[in-house]
Amino acid sequence: MIRRLALFPLSLVPAFSYADSVWRPIATHATMLAMVLFINLVFFGGLYMLSIIKGKRHRAILESQVQEAQVDFLTQVLNRRGFERRISDKKQLQGYILIVDIDDFKRINDRYGHHSGDLILQNVATRLKDALREQDMIARFGGEEFVIYAALQNKQSAEELSRRLVAGISAEAYQIPCVEEPLRVTISVGVASVLDSLNVSDVTSRKGILSSAFKIADSNLYKAKSLGKNQSVMS
Repeated sequence: MIRRLALFPLSLVPAFSYADSVWRPIATHATMLAMVLFINLVFFGGLYMLSIIKGKRHRAILESQVQEAQVDFLTQVLNRRGFERRISDKKQLQGYILIVDIDDFKRINDRYGHHSGDLILQNVATRLKDALREQDMIARFGGEEFVIYAALQNKQSAEELSRRLVAGISAEAYQIPCVEEPLRVTISVGVASVLDSLNVSDVTSRKGILSSAFKIADSNLYKAKSLGKNQSVMS
């Protein structure tokens, strides 16, 4: 009986050896497969993170390009496109349009050169911005013309703002490099009321109101020029 028990475990050795020889390649293959899957997971996870980072950078670049496309490169105020987009985003317009034009700007360019003219434009834009509130909008529409939208409640406030702009531009002469004497600069301003109490979805009426306000402000600017410049006119 003792001999049989002693021999019984030995009889199982071939069976265990056979099972080991069968499962060892399977286990090795499974281990390799797990490693491959892990490596792929790390690789594609890295690609995914890179795509997210690149996507954020791409959106930031696009946003920067859109912003740059709406800003005048010389004066760093809005350009016409930027102004029109910003004002179209407003749900309600109740304020005033001011058209500002630098007096005799062509004479400055002709006498002192376009570089001096550019410096004058930059300085005038800075003084105009300094006289406005943060919520007001200012844009350079081209040449020496600026347009301002100010959300003011009444005519008296608009008249006070326009007079402040005129006085601020002419208060101090402009010292321009390579120009011996400081340059005196003045502006003329035309002002018009904008009252938009219509439904914001009524695009045609909204554009019509803005167009009408621009025409009135432009007409008042012409009156300011004809009256001797260096002043504002509001009808």
